[in-house]
Amino acid sequence: MRAALATFHPATTDRLRFTRQLGLDDGLLWGPTLPPDIAKLDYKALLDIRGRFEGEGLSLYAIETLPAAFMQDVILNGPHRDERVEELRRLVRDMGRARIGVFGYNWMVDGVWRTSNHHTLRGGAKGTVSVAEDLARAPVTHGREYTEDEIWENYRYFLEAVVPVAEEAGVRLALHPNDAPVPSVGGVPALFSTRANFERALALVDSPANALCLCLGNWGAMGEKIPEVIRDLGPRGKIVYVHFQAVQNNIPEHGRFNECFVDEADNDALDIMLALHETGFDGVFIPGHVPQMEGDDEWRTSHSLSTTPYTHPMGGHRARAFTVGYLRGLAKAVERLA
Repeated sequence: MRAALATFHPATTDRLRFTRQLGLDDGLLWGPTLPPDIAKLDYKALLDIRGRFEGEGLSLYAIETLPAAFMQDVILNGPHRDERVEELRRLVRDMGRARIGVFGYNWMVDGVWRTSNHHTLRGGAKGTVSVAEDLARAPVTHGREYTEDEIWENYRYFLEAVVPVAEEAGVRLALHPNDAPVPSVGGVPALFSTRANFERALALVDSPANALCLCLGNWGAMGEKIPEVIRDLGPRGKIVYVHFQAVQNNIPEHGRFNECFVDEADNDALDIMLALHETGFDGVFIPGHVPQMEGDDEWRTSHSLSTTPYTHPMGGHRARAFTVGYLRGLAKAVERLA
């Protein structure tokens, strides 16, 4: 197991060099900033992206998340659903040809929902907070309210179409939770906000290619004891990679949660790292969202600020460097001493 860092498309040289300077060998590409017409993300474009990472001494571990404008018809069974699914099948085949082995995705039509990005942490650092009551009052975002059965049926259709292609291509699909993990927001059910629903998703199409991106922030916000989750899912080969996000409080018990520094989370980072090691995890873990520290540069580029639905900061260089260093130290100690 090893630390990595994700950056938005297009992956800039300074971001990739920063990643390498942190002592990392792997990078991920966040793709919500890709063109909504992903036909342009063909085999040659994927080779170019991989080559950009490799040119700075990094392996491209995964491409994670496509533009919301592209995925909307897939999730909601919109008028272009079938052609979008065919594009996904083509993309997965091309990823296999380009030797990019992981496709991370989510089932969210409106991105990440937060109540505020001004929750005060130690020393005046800022983190995000989500309050369930606030999200429940969000207006309908896509014309009407959808039923849970509808969204499940759309998800089943997606899996049955794409998982067999992923198996053939040697690509693993990694499902990210809904963020925030509440039952519904904006009139769209948030399927992937309970452990039971993840089990249902994995059982819909039983395949090594059907697996998870384990976002610790969301699983913590669900009220789960994360080391127990890892000891269940890990031996089953269902954890492809990890978002080492940190939260305090949770939705079931407190009706809210806030993101925090990795050494302050309710689920202890050392206990999590021990569980990953004990279960033979050999993927990467990355900081997802981190606090915004004094003098920090926003991690989102000007392009990502203008093209993604996220309205909250995701933390910057300093907080990511702190998180990576902390996690690398923990991982090395666990592997040396366990």
